[in-house]
Amino acid sequence: MNIFFATSARGFMKPLFLRTDLAAKLVFSNSQLYSSTSKLKSVLSKIVRNRIFDVLGVIQVIRPPKGYDLYGSCNRFLDTDSPYFIHVENPTALFHYCLGRNKSFLGKRKVKKNLNNSHLSALIFWSDACRDTFESVCGKIPETVIRKTIYALIPSNNNISRSVIKTKSRRKELKLLYCVQGLRFLSKGGLEVVEAYQKLRNAGYDNILLTIITNLDVIGRDLCKKITDLGITLLDFKFSPEQMEKIYADTNILLQPTSDESFGMTILEAMKAGCTVLASRLYAIPEMVEEGENGFLTDPAWWFFNPDSTPNPKVWNHRKKTIYSGKISDRIVSFLIEKIQLLNNNRDLLERMSISSYEKANSAPFDEETIVSQWNEVFREMAKIR
Repeated sequence: MNIFFATSARGFMKPLFLRTDLAAKLVFSNSQLYSSTSKLKSVLSKIVRNRIFDVLGVIQVIRPPKGYDLYGSCNRFLDTDSPYFIHVENPTALFHYCLGRNKSFLGKRKVKKNLNNSHLSALIFWSDACRDTFESVCGKIPETVIRKTIYALIPSNNNISRSVIKTKSRRKELKLLYCVQGLRFLSKGGLEVVEAYQKLRNAGYDNILLTIITNLDVIGRDLCKKITDLGITLLDFKFSPEQMEKIYADTNILLQPTSDESFGMTILEAMKAGCTVLASRLYAIPEMVEEGENGFLTDPAWWFFNPDSTPNPKVWNHRKKTIYSGKISDRIVSFLIEKIQLLNNNRDLLERMSISSYEKANSAPFDEETIVSQWNEVFREMAKIR
């Protein structure tokens, strides 16, 4: 059974596509796999979010080539005569992340028409947050459509084990990691991370080391200089998955105090390597990070999604004044400092939380076997429809 994947797909999907134990062959090309880091993509994204397109109800519907058993897409409706599934990041992704796109007369009609297309067979959600808010944000799902949360398939990290976690938890150096695409350095708490580190160093914590991985050409020379002058290791966002696994495995704590997140792939990758996580309780993050168990959570500086995981128009539609404003949240800085000090001074706690992360990430619903089994179940159900 061949499934043609008709859209671009996030790079994290490649390990799934290449699995030999899938009940179907996913047909795709490497050029379809991407990580959304380019400036061009950012410009196009701004253009497509123009308000005039909200009025016109512009929604991309892709017509794939014929000749395949089933079809799939990431965040897009398809025009096909065969059953297809949509892999949904968050409900707004179906209409270009625009809150007004499905509210206009034309937009509402188009979304409803495509949701009720008889060939739409399954909605596969990246998270429970997406699943639980889909109908309130996007529209009612027909009863015939399969709906299931399947988390990203992040392979096990072969550089880590419980003994390695114990060793890295007991060494003198406490290694912190902040990893983010440069376009979102501000919205995902980068300035707060730098500020917290500076204050920790000023307080004499010279054993605490921070590595930042981001797109250097995007964040600019002045910020790069400020970061390196503080003794922070600053690396360009160009590592292979294998190289990143080694970096995660050498890290104690992942910092992700984000205000702008649909899932948090970096968090799950870090958990696979036994990292304790300091993050915000935004959207899907609490599905991975349990307060006091494998990390600590705080309210985001800006609620891009409301606490109930629905989009927050006050932030969503005013990004320059909120998540991209460059304003530093003292509360976030204090949270980071407090929890980093706690974990640095209590290595038993650090070890326990790190092992908890490792075990959680390698157990259902995040382990590879469970995820493959869930996809196979979906493919078998879709095949019956065909």
